Amino acid sequence: MTSYEVWTFAHIAAAIVWIGGAVVAQVFGILAKRSGDPARSASFGRDMAFIGPKVFLPSSLVVLVTGAILTEDGNWDWSEPFIWLGIVGWAIVAFTAFAFLTRAMGRAGARMASEGPSPEIAAEVERLVLLARVLILVLFAVVFVMVVKPGT
Repeated sequence: MTSYEVWTFAHIAAAIVWIGGAVVAQVFGILAKRSGDPARSASFGRDMAFIGPKVFLPSSLVVLVTGAILTEDGNWDWSEPFIWLGIVGWAIVAFTAFAFLTRAMGRAGARMASEGPSPEIAAEVERLVLLARVLILVLFAVVFVMVVKPGT
């Protein structure tokens, strides 16, 4: 086994955790909303505030670091379109999710727990969920670009 294969495995495994976790989070969010139970929705928001920095952030950083290692170890050129598209996609998702979305979901969950459900909080959560879905689509686009490697 080569070091390139080890780094590739770590890169793919971290991407699976990040993207798979985000998709599962969407499913749990849908289930919480459908339940009609404000406590469940509040709990979901608090859980996302925990999972974001404790699971998604580390896995996203592993994706970035191993991607850089693979670029060097695999003798890829940093100007390859799939590499810079991957970095741009990573940056868009990571900065939006970790600088804004995770915290906003935590605040919404805390507000729902303390104030109870309201149309205002529900609308805020809907906007946040829509943003999370867009970010998941960006991640899938990055995976597509990594697999197809346009321009190579």
